[in-house]
Amino acid sequence: MLYLKEISCTDGRAVYDLCQTIDADENGFRNTARDLPYEQFPGWLKEKVDMGLGLGLEDWMVPARTYWLYDGDTPVGQLNLRVRLTDALREGGGTIGYAIGRPYRGKGYGNAILRLGLEKCRELGVEEILVTVHPDNLPSRRVAEHNGGVLKRENDAHVFYWF
Repeated sequence: MLYLKEISCTDGRAVYDLCQTIDADENGFRNTARDLPYEQFPGWLKEKVDMGLGLGLEDWMVPARTYWLYDGDTPVGQLNLRVRLTDALREGGGTIGYAIGRPYRGKGYGNAILRLGLEKCRELGVEEILVTVHPDNLPSRRVAEHNGGVLKRENDAHVFYWF
């Protein structure tokens, strides 16, 4: 059974291990937990929880919630969801960012995490849903199109899918 679980300060070793299977810059998805010592992971979790609550944000930031995609008891992916967009995010960041752990790729988890992320956006009342993809990231482009994304424009850095 696939489901999203919101990040928690009590997330443990399985989530940490997942984060180590996602590159620090995975096609534009920034994973700041990569190579972080496990002893520092609880602090990282707290920062992410606070970001989702809108606490401690710099002026240019918007609240961003983090979820883990689970397959049964196993975390297989990470989804970040911004609750609103700024002009800068409309030009490159988007509403949803996600990554699937390297051992779990090619198994349909990308389609699942985006589908569940879109459902979560609607549940939270997020009205502007944009996913930006690197132009040469064909698997992510297919995932966006499979989930109903409408290609509105592209430039050298991003392809813009609106939902």
